[in-house]
Amino acid sequence: MTHPALIERITRSLAYMLRHQPEKFDLDLDEDGFGELSEVVRAVSDRLAEPVEAQDVIAAVEAGDRPRYEIKGSRIRALYGHSIEVRPGEPAQPPEFLYVGIDARDLDRAKQFGLRGGRRRFLHLALSADDAREAGRRAAREYAILQVFALDAWEEGVNFYDRKTLYLCEQIPTKHLDVLERGADGYEPRQESERADGPSRRREDRGDRGEGRERR
Repeated sequence: MTHPALIERITRSLAYMLRHQPEKFDLDLDEDGFGELSEVVRAVSDRLAEPVEAQDVIAAVEAGDRPRYEIKGSRIRALYGHSIEVRPGEPAQPPEFLYVGIDARDLDRAKQFGLRGGRRRFLHLALSADDAREAGRRAAREYAILQVFALDAWEEGVNFYDRKTLYLCEQIPTKHLDVLERGADGYEPRQESERADGPSRRREDRGDRGEGRERR
């Protein structure tokens, strides 16, 4: 059985390798973001400077509270969170509403431009207001929760991509957005000394800062 501490280190390494800098670890990902599991196991073992087996990586993929990675046959990929270019797959009809949490400081700009991908190519839209609220708390001390009229946007030609526990989208026009609530109970930013050299679990789940405006 893989130790929980090792699972955490593997998960952080997977985020760094499969979402952001595969080339740093000599990983060749295809256009869908898949890499060979054996090569990823080798890269994780090298990065952590300790023996890591395929079953350890599989345990890390299965250990999360929600799917973040996917293994198909002998290949593995991150489902979302990419800063590298990946193909999102076929569009999928979304539910009527989706949600996203953003830094409240972005709200004024949001009212002019709608939601757009930030440092990631795609917006990450939550299935529930609760999930978006948690993302908002991670984004900033003061945050806003936006409701996305996703089905309306879909019917007007906006593409969405199903990632099991959230949807991806490149942009949402302002007319399909509403400010649902604002909060001021976000988490304090972590000190630099607390951060890992790769993206942390907190960063993995953080919603992209988007823009929106209130629907009247």
